Amino acid sequence: MLDSLKSLVLNYSYEPLQFCSAKHAIVMVLTGRAEGIECDGYVVRSPSTHFKLPAVIRILKMVRRNRKNRVAFSKKNILRRDNYTCQYCGDSDSTLTIDHIFPKSRGGIAEWRNVVVACKPCNLRKGNRTLAEADMKLICPPTQPDFQYMQFHVPPGPQSHVEIWQKYLPAGVFAGSILN
Repeated sequence: MLDSLKSLVLNYSYEPLQFCSAKHAIVMVLTGRAEGIECDGYVVRSPSTHFKLPAVIRILKMVRRNRKNRVAFSKKNILRRDNYTCQYCGDSDSTLTIDHIFPKSRGGIAEWRNVVVACKPCNLRKGNRTLAEADMKLICPPTQPDFQYMQFHVPPGPQSHVEIWQKYLPAGVFAGSILN
């Protein structure tokens, strides 16, 4: 249960950073790296103690974010760029992976214009081939984003957590979300 529930992580300045598992949030609070800001009715019990599960935590050291540079190349940002959707078939329900358009085994490099999100069936179908060899097409050509992501992929959670998160996240995050 602790791995499936999520907690919102805020920077020292109360800027939203990311979501983490409730288990990780508890560890951060207990080790003094973060403080619990808001909790709801969920309680974690051990044989010797019990405490409320944090829905929102604030880390106690400022995380400096360099806003002048471009978006960092990471799996999370590739998924965000492609809107958590397979770029071959448009599926967003199955397990997603990262696919190299020009395969790494043939000299393809890991850069913004060579990687896309793919569902497992499409990734297996394409395999170690180029798009032409696999007779596949991209829905949208990959590009390097030139802005900082302020969008969050809000994980599913109890309604009480979602209501608490809404206080700390920009209003646009929940627009069109199935969580409302």
